[in-house]
Formats: sequence, structure tokens, C-alpha cells
Amino acid sequence: MMTVMVSVVAGHIRYLADKLLRQPQHAVEIVLLALFIYYAIMFVRGTRAVAVLRGALLLALIFGVANVFSLETINLLYRTLAQFVVFSMIVMFAPELRRALMQIGRQTFVGNVLGSKSMAEPVREAVRVLANKQIGALLAIERTVGLRGYANTGITLDSEISAAMLISIFFPKNPLHDGGVIIENGRLLAASCIFPLSNNPLSQLMGTRHRAALGMSEETDALVICVSEETGKISIFENGVWDEGISVTAVTERLSRATI
Repeated sequence: MMTVMVSVVAGHIRYLADKLLRQPQHAVEIVLLALFIYYAIMFVRGTRAVAVLRGALLLALIFGVANVFSLETINLLYRTLAQFVVFSMIVMFAPELRRALMQIGRQTFVGNVLGSKSMAEPVREAVRVLANKQIGALLAIERTVGLRGYANTGITLDSEISAAMLISIFFPKNPLHDGGVIIENGRLLAASCIFPLSNNPLSQLMGTRHRAALGMSEETDALVICVSEETGKISIFENGVWDEGISVTAVTERLSRATI
């Protein structure tokens, strides 16, 4: 078995080497394909897509072995199911594909990412105070995907940002403290907004505020900051990835990085 597999691999290598010598343009294709695979892996790293891809690779390996040894029953099953695979993958990876397309589009709008760098300091200070006092908070900072639809679920403010205002919004018993705040183009767009709850299995371990933060980061490219009222821990959600226990310094760095 091992000898046959080695022989097949060696044959493919010789074929590719001969083709590259005769048609050098294929080398460009290989480099571009390698870059695509690399960035695809970097994109799905740390998301639920990793587990699905592992299963898909295992199935591909099984069908590859079946093809080498002419296992007709398995090959027939593969040919029958193959036509549904593409559509199934699109459905399963819909959130990841949406984020990928948003990131590609975002590259053409560098400099408009967070609207104004002046909002970073009041946001950092507000998060610091809220974390120290263990006051729950939820902030979504718009990037290239508009958040007006979510802003319409809350109370429109459209005001300048200040640490004092953000702190007062999330202060217990304030009518606006439930829900999240949306920041657009460096301004405080709305408060008490309803964010989409994540269906990610990981979200079952979270409270409602953190589930909403994860859901917003999955549905949009917003940078979402969440402060736990139980522990005072700061979390940042971006592209469906949850970073917990973030320091105030790290918040400043993430805000600055997002404005580049």
C-alpha cells in the first residue's frame, strides 16, 4: 500500500516538474494558489470553520485512497455526494465568506476604517472606568459595514463622544444602559441598541451581552468591546474571534491598529 502511494505521489511530482519546465506560467499559478490557501487558513484560524475543514480533509483523504485502490462503492458514494458538497459548504461557511468579502472590500477604504482617531481616547478612558467599577458595557465601532440597521433598534444620539457620556450611558438604572452603543465616523450614533445574538456553539458559554458582542462581530466587521459586570474583564470581538481579559493598553492598541 505504501509503495503504491509513494509511486503515485512521485508520478505527480514528475508530471508537475515537466509541465513547469515547458510552461513557466504555471509557476505563477502555483504561487497565487499557495497565497490563496495561506490567507484562507489565516482567515479561518480560531473560528468554527477549522473543525469543519478538518472533517472535510479527512473525507477527502478517504476518497483519495478509495480512488487509488478502485473501491467502487466508496467512489460511487463520492460521485453521488460531490454535487451537494459545494452548496453545503456555502451554507455552512456563510458567515465566514461574508466576513472575507467584507475584509477584501475594506482594503480599498484604508483611512476610513474608524472615521476618526479622536474617538480612541474617550473610548479607552470609559472602558477603563467601567472595568474598574465592574459596570457592564457593550460598544460596537463601525468600520466599513454600516450599522444603521442596528442603530435604528435603539435611541439615536448622534453626538460627540466623551468618556463621561459613555460611562453615564452604562451606569446602572440609566434608561439607556441595556443594549449596546454604536459609534459611527467618530461620533456616538445610538445607544440601547439590540445586537444580533450569536448561534456559535461557543456562545452557549457566554452571557447575553457577550453573545450579542460575538454576534455583531460575526454579522459585520465592527470592532466590538464588551465589559463584564460580573468580573470587570474587558473582551474584544472582531471577525467572530473572542479575545478575553484584554488590558486597557491592549484596547488602545487595537483601536489604533484598526484606524490604520
